[in-house]
Amino acid sequence: MNTSSSPYPDYKRACGWNEPSELSPKHSRLTGYQTCDAIIVGAGYTGIGIARQLAKLKPNSDIRVLEAETIGAGSPGRNSGFVLEHAFTGATPEAAGVLYHRYQSTQDVMREIGYTGAVTANSKIFKGAATDRGMRNLSALATLLEKSGQPFEWMSAERLRSITGSSYYRAGLNLPGNSLVNPYALISNLAQSLPPIIKLYEQSPAVHLSRTSSGWLATTPEGSIQAPKVFLANNAFAASLGFGNAYSVKIFTYAGITPKLPADLFAALAPEGQWGLLPAHRLGSTLRTTDDGRLLIRGFYGYEREGNDSTRRYLEQSLLNRFPELSSYGLEEWWGGTTSLTANGAPLWGQLKKGLFASIGCNGVGILKGTLLGQQLANLASGQPCLNVNELMGVPSWMPPEPIRHIGFNLVSAVERRLAGAER
Repeated sequence: MNTSSSPYPDYKRACGWNEPSELSPKHSRLTGYQTCDAIIVGAGYTGIGIARQLAKLKPNSDIRVLEAETIGAGSPGRNSGFVLEHAFTGATPEAAGVLYHRYQSTQDVMREIGYTGAVTANSKIFKGAATDRGMRNLSALATLLEKSGQPFEWMSAERLRSITGSSYYRAGLNLPGNSLVNPYALISNLAQSLPPIIKLYEQSPAVHLSRTSSGWLATTPEGSIQAPKVFLANNAFAASLGFGNAYSVKIFTYAGITPKLPADLFAALAPEGQWGLLPAHRLGSTLRTTDDGRLLIRGFYGYEREGNDSTRRYLEQSLLNRFPELSSYGLEEWWGGTTSLTANGAPLWGQLKKGLFASIGCNGVGILKGTLLGQQLANLASGQPCLNVNELMGVPSWMPPEPIRHIGFNLVSAVERRLAGAER
């Protein structure tokens, strides 16, 4: 489907992180007319971060969260499960260092409330390069990490082979302190642990948002709710409500997962235990092992709409390039998920209109970043001290309207795919 005017994606394929039976609603739909103190649109990492912080700051408030799907069915439960403390971008190296320490603190809290049954123990996470361009990217990243005080260590091709069982990569950067999780289990845990003063509605997409004399009115297919403050935490789908379209675009990215592999084969792919590999190029392939003995690959981008079976073939070929021994197994499942990109990687964040606050544009690294941005947005809306997000991350660049935007995306993607080469 074309998602450009939809309030949420209509995914064609189930996600491999969970069983379809697990996606039965645990919360009611919004029906009738309601009022409250704050409306949050979106129950992903950002929305839950907003809700939890608002409840902490305003413990007597009536806070409502509108989730378009069931918890975990959308993008927060469909990602690759990398929880990254490292800040790979920032307005300056000093800003990246500040963000790194904030992400560390955010993960400390997340461990307490969301990691049980979701985290992969003793996993290694690193960047890997397979080309000359990838090596240059790693060198530039190492310079940023060093200047910003973030820990890393260079890894040789032999070291990467000893961890992954693959000779595909030439060098890497070890990134200590990060985690691998089952993202469906994590977002489910975070939603379940919300304070009781927060009312969460599932299958209740906000399809219209309007100003009223008392604040803001959000309308869903079966009801409506009014509050003096509203928070947009649905990333680029905020465009369907009239906000952020000039700065953010919806992108589909894809993941595929093998069947459960024989124990001896999986041991050869993970000789030292579980691992996750991030690409040295932004259009490269992400790979990781899973607790149940499978290998996951993520890569490829599609503009505004979900791809077809050619996407599966792309993912499978990328996997077999690295692990030809999996040719008789291939991918058991593959699926898409949306992410929100801005032209320069900076989020659209802050108060957009009186009483309307937004955090749009996670740019694909949303678990800790989204949670932190949500917490800080709640601080801003409550008149509490908060990070200067625009100073630390920059402000988003303007994007041209359609069809120029789509044409530009296709051109840039084609060039970047060619430049990525074997990193794909």
